[in-house]
Amino acid sequence: MILVSKFIDREQELEFLRERYHSERPELIILYGRRRIGKTYLLQKFLSEVDGVYLLAEESETILEDFSERLADYFNDPFLRENPLQNWRAFFTYLAGKSSERLVVVIDEVQYIAKAHRDFLSVLQKYWDMHLSKTKIMLILCGSLISFMEGILSAKSPIYGRRTGAWKVEEMGFFNVRKFHPLSTEEAVYVYSVFGGVPQYWADYNPELDFWDNLRVLLLSRGAKYYDEPKYLLKQELRDVSRYFSILRAIALGYNRFGQIADKAKVDVNSLGKYLNVLGEMGYIEEEKPIVGRGRSIYKINDKLFNFWFRFVYPRKSEIEMGFDVVGGIKPKFNEYLGFVFEEIARQFLVELNRAGKIPFRFTRIGRWWHKGEEIDLVALNEREKRVLFIEVKWKNLSEREARGILKDLERKGGLVGLEGWEKAYGLVARGVKGKEEMREEGYLVWDLEDFGKLSTI
Repeated sequence: MILVSKFIDREQELEFLRERYHSERPELIILYGRRRIGKTYLLQKFLSEVDGVYLLAEESETILEDFSERLADYFNDPFLRENPLQNWRAFFTYLAGKSSERLVVVIDEVQYIAKAHRDFLSVLQKYWDMHLSKTKIMLILCGSLISFMEGILSAKSPIYGRRTGAWKVEEMGFFNVRKFHPLSTEEAVYVYSVFGGVPQYWADYNPELDFWDNLRVLLLSRGAKYYDEPKYLLKQELRDVSRYFSILRAIALGYNRFGQIADKAKVDVNSLGKYLNVLGEMGYIEEEKPIVGRGRSIYKINDKLFNFWFRFVYPRKSEIEMGFDVVGGIKPKFNEYLGFVFEEIARQFLVELNRAGKIPFRFTRIGRWWHKGEEIDLVALNEREKRVLFIEVKWKNLSEREARGILKDLERKGGLVGLEGWEKAYGLVARGVKGKEEMREEGYLVWDLEDFGKLSTI
């Protein structure tokens, strides 16, 4: 039995695996996601419920021998221990022979097998068709190399059409990942702004240290665990990272339109689209368009650690290498950076309220709006009912006068969006808001960090 420590959330993923386990059909599941996202913990939790064999592939020429030893231990098979499997045909034949009853087999980091044994997927396809599809096996292929795993899912893959399910394990949302530590809501916003929803980063965060000391230990010192994390992750998937570094640096500094990125990163406009597509497929950036209208697209970095690193760490690497404390240089600009992250957290907050039925109407889409120098942080729409909610987001403690001024200007900007005949509502999400109860009584929707802390009770 595998014991699992600190398992948080992932109920949707677990339920998916449980349903496939109880299907009584042969299952070939593809499960993937970036490194440190919690795939192994998820699989260990699942195996702790149903039992099964976990096979971890490593960058080694002895993968089959290692797997044979693990299978021999699991099935208590002394013959296999003395006579390791010699090829993948023998491996899949052996599994087929053990699968007259439900058998769960997890192969983790499967990309290393495909790299060392190019025939692996073709042999799997052949033996799935001939033998395994007639058994009760549940075979889970798991990997952290996004480009390779999505290649497995493509029509060009040898096992295309054989898989019975696929799941990409994504980052956790703010309101789930903050369950790792009993932090104040404000400190949790700080931590999320740097480490996003990646479970391993949060597991390494020490709540007994303050936020900046944690950054010094984990990120802002030579030899720190995540000091070169973006470079490490990019080099896992890309041969030459220099152009990608320049592009990510440009976006992190706020150059978010296509032409701006090309100029700042010094990348030819005819080539830039290719680089942006690769970063998008890997999940590191996203193209965003106004939720209403035809405004020009912008690009943003999805990964919080990448965003923070390229904005604050990368340009200070020479100082860090010389042993300087760079926190003093980061702090003055950090509040502005937090403002952009807080918009995303506010979006997640509204989505949670929407699920709980705590918004005046059920919105079906939410996003940003901008046009000709005007912008609204969040616009939530129900197009069938023709209802819209406009929201401004401020990482500030607002007086009642300031809050009312923001809401009045929001009403003006709401009139520019062009949704004539729609029922409109207006709201504000801020770090803190004085007089929010009085504004709520007047029909405005106003929330601050105090309300974030109450979300778990909704």
